[in-house]
Amino acid sequence: MQLAAASHMGLVRKINQDGYLVKQEQSGAYVVCIADGMGGHVAGEVASALALGSLWEALSEQTAELDQNVRLQLAIQAANERIFDEANGSEVYTGMGTTIVAAVADSTYIWVAHVGDSRAYLWRQSGDLSQLTEDHSLVNELVRRGQIRPEEALTHPQRHMLTRALGTLPDVAIESRQVAWDKGDILLICSDGLTTHVSDAQVQAVLAGDGALQAKLDTLVQTALEEGGHDNVTVAALLNDDGAERRDAS
Repeated sequence: MQLAAASHMGLVRKINQDGYLVKQEQSGAYVVCIADGMGGHVAGEVASALALGSLWEALSEQTAELDQNVRLQLAIQAANERIFDEANGSEVYTGMGTTIVAAVADSTYIWVAHVGDSRAYLWRQSGDLSQLTEDHSLVNELVRRGQIRPEEALTHPQRHMLTRALGTLPDVAIESRQVAWDKGDILLICSDGLTTHVSDAQVQAVLAGDGALQAKLDTLVQTALEEGGHDNVTVAALLNDDGAERRDAS
């Protein structure tokens, strides 16, 4: 397996409220996670850091017998409670929260869970790119209901309004799924600082290109900056170079 990550403050923001985690567990499984904080000047940065730290701590304390989807959901719920308690214990952090997208992977399967509009994608060596998560955002709800078209969502004035986030309520609804992957496939997770400026087609082209995994992520970040860079942009990826050759799997 190959791990890589890149993050940039962007060209407008004065602080980077994104955070990422890329680690290998003692079991041999790999963990990749991104949190995109929101709140006051420092609160968003605190929320994303708490999310990542709490998630890794919770995963490390769990028993190996747990299903990976359950592990992720329990870890994210623990992170939610930690942020909520901190936000309610300090006026400085009142109202802070964060998105989160987290994945655990081995050479055969990926388990991914998320809250908010940070995304996970799977690029197949065949060239196909699929989005593994569905944004918890107002505009995505409008698209699902048929009230606006997908292309309208890209420029909608409320496109950054979330319908779910970590830390804003005592409990949070977490979506998770399992997907098979193969040798040569790439798992990409990212904050909306990437997807606001870089289309899926551009992401697909970069991941399909030549070069090392880290260079591809650096290219994605640079493309987001060249297209405006209005937000923090963070990407993390895992390349499966240990798995089986391409097979029919979902």
